[in-house]
Amino acid sequence: MAGEGDGARPGQRLSELLFAAALAVFFFAAFPLVPAMGALGLPFAAVPVVRLTHRRGLGAGLLASGLSAVAVSGLAAAVGSDGLSLAAIAAGVTALPAAFAAFGRSGREPSRGFLGLCLAGLLALLVFTGLRSLSGDRSIQAEIEGTFDRMVPAALESYSRSSKDPETVENVRRTLSAAREIARRFWPGILGASWVLGAAISFYAGARAARPAPSAEQARFEKLRVPAAAAGLFVLSGAASALLTGPAREAAGNVLLPLAALYFVAGLSIICHFARKWLRVRILRVGLYALVVYFPMNVAVTLLGLFDWYADFRRRGQGAMEKS
Repeated sequence: MAGEGDGARPGQRLSELLFAAALAVFFFAAFPLVPAMGALGLPFAAVPVVRLTHRRGLGAGLLASGLSAVAVSGLAAAVGSDGLSLAAIAAGVTALPAAFAAFGRSGREPSRGFLGLCLAGLLALLVFTGLRSLSGDRSIQAEIEGTFDRMVPAALESYSRSSKDPETVENVRRTLSAAREIARRFWPGILGASWVLGAAISFYAGARAARPAPSAEQARFEKLRVPAAAAGLFVLSGAASALLTGPAREAAGNVLLPLAALYFVAGLSIICHFARKWLRVRILRVGLYALVVYFPMNVAVTLLGLFDWYADFRRRGQGAMEKS
């Protein structure tokens, strides 16, 4: 598969590369400028780079990633932000998915490429946060606490001005205080879970956009498989977070959260597998995917992904369909 896309003209390759880099910069620029939108748009920054990798190879994908990082650095410097840090984040967010998307072009199993992407991203987060601490920058935990300290009084004041009864205001205060404590203790796990969810978007949406490239045809979300060994780690970390106390419990919880996100993605891929067979109307499938995000459906989806190693729901479902 190494020669995919070799028939393209040089001008076409250049235009695809520049377009992928520009689109990545567009999505990434929303992250610091509009935080609410940026948190959702950040995973999409890698989609055009992953698409380019499937169509033109890893070299083209990494070049587009580098160009986008340089552009992000320049934009950040223009507005007085830390261009070097943002460039490093932009490079990691786009280059890692491209590197593991290249697994498919070498004939490897796409699910292994996605799992490798998850692990590499988690390791990169550990290195990045460690370097920030060593350099004397304000810790992420302190930033989270500061954000909640600013947000809680403003939210309570807003509820008070809207003539809410004191009991409602107190419930809101307790909820926000609990959220602050959870974010303070489990912020590494929350970041890890966010990376896993974002990696699924980058890896599989990029492959979807690259079809009919042969490697992209193989990287289908509904074919995602998680090794059985991960289930044991999930159970151990869940038991430890429930039974242990202190730092050991926090460490177990920070391991559990990314694994829970991984099994949610795996469960969603099973639902996608059957939805594509049973729901031919796309809007119905979109509605189903939106529904399973909410509690308690998301818990059921996570358990579906967790027990797939034992039950193999796709095979059982296919057998039931053939019998009927």
